Amino acid sequence: MIDLHCHILPGLDDGSESLEESMQMAAMAADQGVRHIVATPHCRTGSAPDVIDGVAMLRELLQEAEIPIRLYTGMEIFGSFDTARLLREKKLLTLNGSRYPLIEFSFYTDGTAETEILQTVIDAGYTPLVAHPERYEYICQQPELINQWKKMGCLFQVNRCSLLGRNGEDTQMMALELVERGFATVVATDAHSSRVRTPRAADAYEMLYHSVSPKAAEMLMIQNPKKIITNNLVPPVEPDWFR
Repeated sequence: MIDLHCHILPGLDDGSESLEESMQMAAMAADQGVRHIVATPHCRTGSAPDVIDGVAMLRELLQEAEIPIRLYTGMEIFGSFDTARLLREKKLLTLNGSRYPLIEFSFYTDGTAETEILQTVIDAGYTPLVAHPERYEYICQQPELINQWKKMGCLFQVNRCSLLGRNGEDTQMMALELVERGFATVVATDAHSSRVRTPRAADAYEMLYHSVSPKAAEMLMIQNPKKIITNNLVPPVEPDWFR
């Protein structure tokens, strides 16, 4: 499996607190069948050198410890009207240098500014992968906004914990709808530690395999993530639109 959203780098955000914890997270993920992780610390205005150095350091330690994880650079970018410019200036990182930036937003707005921000990123030549849209209150209240973002060209990353019901019933229902309607592009862990919000991914894969379809599990946790980290086109899907 490939985990495109993981706060595994130590000391850069509210994720891993130490190198020891980062190694524990990597070992936990590997035991679950994950073989590729994109490091995605929270970022607003640009800390690319810190991420690049952190990934290089952790790669060496993983190799020394013989933990079978390949690590890639990335960020969870908090979307703003500066995002497109900072991406062009290479002050913000996409997922493994691809056309795909992982972008999150505030949970409690109305989606108007977010739509405009996403359009600026698209106009700059990128394809936004929107982080955990099922967690945004305005998406749960007005899911038709997902139609608009999809038609603009956005992709969507759903959180493992959301699918498993650990972020509340409304969030779980929206996560399942995004998957079942064909909006979801990727399911990832959004892991923050080795204790809570962990990088265990097998339970989400099993849930998708048995509750949705084997094809969905393979597409959302292996095939589409691979296309993204190799900068290939994710095939467009006509979803069951919200009405």
